[in-house]
Amino acid sequence: MKVGFIGLGTMGASIALNAVKGQHSLVVHDINQDAAKPHLEIGAEWVASPKEVAAQSEVVFTSLPGPPQVEEVALGENGL
Repeated sequence: MKVGFIGLGTMGASIALNAVKGQHSLVVHDINQDAAKPHLEIGAEWVASPKEVAAQSEVVFTSLPGPPQVEEVALGENGL
């Protein structure tokens, strides 16, 4: 399964790594591209927006700090 993940902070980073360990392809996005380095090193694909995550994934997970960020990721100009 191709899994999309948005939000690679302390909690999200670990959850996203587990998707790869579970034999899934991973597409990632975060406002800080450096947060994706460990994921990219094990084969994840970086994309530039939540919209691209949704377009390239069968399922999308988010790990975001609060309602304003969730709203932006879901409904913003380049949102899901």
